[in-house]
Amino acid sequence: MLRRAVALLLLLLAPASAARAAGPPTMALGDVRPGMACTAASVVRGTEIATFDARVDDVLSGGSDPAAARILLTVSGPAVDATGIGPGFSGSPVTCPGPDGVPRIAGAISETIGAFGNKTVLATPIAPVIGQPVDPPGPRAAASARAAAVLRGARPIGEPLTLGGVAPAVGRVLQAAAARAGRTLLLAPAQAPVAAAAPPLRPGSAVGVALATGDVEAGAIGTVAYADGDVVWAFGHPFDGTGRRSLFLTGAYVFAVIGNPAGTSEASTYKLATTTGTLGTVTQDGVSGIAARLGAPPPRFTLQVAARDLDTGRLRTLRTEIADERAIGFPSGASGLATVAPAAVAQGIYGTLNGSPVRQSGEMCLRVTVRERKRPLGFCNTYVGGGGGPDALAGGPVVADAGAAAQLLDAFDAGPLRITKAEVGLRLRRGLRIATLTGADGPPVASRGGTLRVQVTATRSGGGTVRRTIRVPVPRGMPAGPRDLLLRGTEADVPPGGGGGEEATIDLSELFEPAGPDEQAPRTVAQLAEAIGGLRRYDGVTARFVRPGANAPEQLPGGAEGVAQRGRRVFRDPALRLAGRARLPVVIR
Repeated sequence: MLRRAVALLLLLLAPASAARAAGPPTMALGDVRPGMACTAASVVRGTEIATFDARVDDVLSGGSDPAAARILLTVSGPAVDATGIGPGFSGSPVTCPGPDGVPRIAGAISETIGAFGNKTVLATPIAPVIGQPVDPPGPRAAASARAAAVLRGARPIGEPLTLGGVAPAVGRVLQAAAARAGRTLLLAPAQAPVAAAAPPLRPGSAVGVALATGDVEAGAIGTVAYADGDVVWAFGHPFDGTGRRSLFLTGAYVFAVIGNPAGTSEASTYKLATTTGTLGTVTQDGVSGIAARLGAPPPRFTLQVAARDLDTGRLRTLRTEIADERAIGFPSGASGLATVAPAAVAQGIYGTLNGSPVRQSGEMCLRVTVRERKRPLGFCNTYVGGGGGPDALAGGPVVADAGAAAQLLDAFDAGPLRITKAEVGLRLRRGLRIATLTGADGPPVASRGGTLRVQVTATRSGGGTVRRTIRVPVPRGMPAGPRDLLLRGTEADVPPGGGGGEEATIDLSELFEPAGPDEQAPRTVAQLAEAIGGLRRYDGVTARFVRPGANAPEQLPGGAEGVAQRGRRVFRDPALRLAGRARLPVVIR
């Protein structure tokens, strides 16, 4: 009997290809008893599985709903004494001695309950965990009152989203935005310090569910609860709980377990970890965990962000693979692109400028190639300002536009849309490429239907005067008589030093919230192209003829006055934005 038990335990912990062998034996919930001395397994450093003690304190029946049952545990041992349990431990298998003395997997650690020190936790029984099918499960029955009461106060351990590959300064702004959306965001390096392939997955292995992999990564880190052949179950609780999924299944490398004894939702023990490569596809995100198949990755497309430093000529390129869930209807309500693209753009800007200077200028061209249209969807914009110091987002207006384009793509559900690649080109420089209009000079008389040649002067940011010639068409249908030619430039995207940064440009919490139904969403690919193209903004000078001393009207009048006072685009310098206003008296004949 002892030899048999030892052999089965070695099978569970063996580093061979256990993920493709028959799964280890499991224990029915009815065989779990308070007082049982069990063993849990999880990665606390690198990729090697560590074990620690788990004493069964109680068994909570789920009544008619097996998925609501839980095992109450107290953990101990060198692997967890200093930190307790937190995000990243979810799915850690708990192995208990069976009635016949054979070690069996009884459950998977899944929730904390707020106990100081994070040593008392809940585990989901193994039966509902491995009962997660590839297809979404049917409706659940009601849980027992006792189990429901405990679960109301429990927090799923693996819920935080982990973002890798962004600088701490960028990550802090994104963390604050996620918090406003009610989501916890953890930061981790993008690359693990190991070059070798990840070891085969087995119960206790660190594992990742990823929306995106590459230079910028997004997903969640947990633990394998059970493996049988090419099927893996993990977490012991939902990732998003949305049923059918098509996400990356990855290995994971754990740098350290960051301990926090308080165990609150704002400050909890967690694993500082990152992914180590795609191993397969997550196909199910159910009430008791996630299920995945080893092998082929999910449908995906590449996001590339290329940023050119115009001051040094240096080019920086970030490549990220985005899991494409459009074919299954975006189960979580948003795509990985909507979350990752703004983060990748912000990182591209921050890394290229080596910080977030308040005074920065540049341009962005965004292109999305789809099979349903020969020409890419996209737009180009210039930007002046948009930094904000160490606590603000690099290129906030640029990030806002990238997020808006991704949200338009998400909102389109009127037909198939197969994205093959998304590209963002950035050209960036330090300083403000802007000058403020200070005066205008030109002929005192102009003829209707003719052109008025105006010389304008402007003061550059930082000093210096520039002059430009603007040719203003005089509307044929406007009234004759005295007029003021009102020239109006385009202001900086964020006023320098005037409360810039993230708060002045975009509420980034929208990136972490599912988009609701939009009755105004494009209904055809052509309309989608038009909507995304509509993100392009005019950044030049407009002209209108107003009554002497008057300003631009809030509402355009009709008739001849409307012809005179309508704003017309008359000048644009792609290398230097003109801001401010200038006025020139003129008599119209």
